[in-house]
Amino acid sequence: MATRNGALAIPIPAPQRQDMSRSRRSALFLLIAIGVIAGCSRSDTPTRVAELFYDEMAAGNIEAAKKLSTPETAEMLSRIAAMHGAQMFEVIADGGASDELIQGRNAVVTFVEGGGYATVPLVMLDGEWKVDFATIMKAHMPSAPRPQTL
Repeated sequence: MATRNGALAIPIPAPQRQDMSRSRRSALFLLIAIGVIAGCSRSDTPTRVAELFYDEMAAGNIEAAKKLSTPETAEMLSRIAAMHGAQMFEVIADGGASDELIQGRNAVVTFVEGGGYATVPLVMLDGEWKVDFATIMKAHMPSAPRPQTL
């Protein structure tokens, strides 16, 4: 079929209403899937877990912070909160995370704290990052004296 200026025109059928509705549903599904995946992966990063941990501790939500911790660390949180109070956790939470280092199943997140830095160790347990202060505490605690044999 030729047009007035002699160019060849090929008729293209208009999309049917059913096809457009199906493509809209597919696009909507794709957007929802991307949002869910992006939302899940963000909360699973060591940095995000550490930030949530400090936010919960600063707010005095010890039970919520325990859920973000290893079992050993969760046992220590009440004592840590009693010794340091919420103010220390507020200062760290307000400073924000500045660095993240992941090495296999271990990670370290660094926070800017006042004029210095706070380092938060995390470990992967059952597919989730957990704050792991217990490991550092054990490393810095002197071991029990060994009995000397005569």
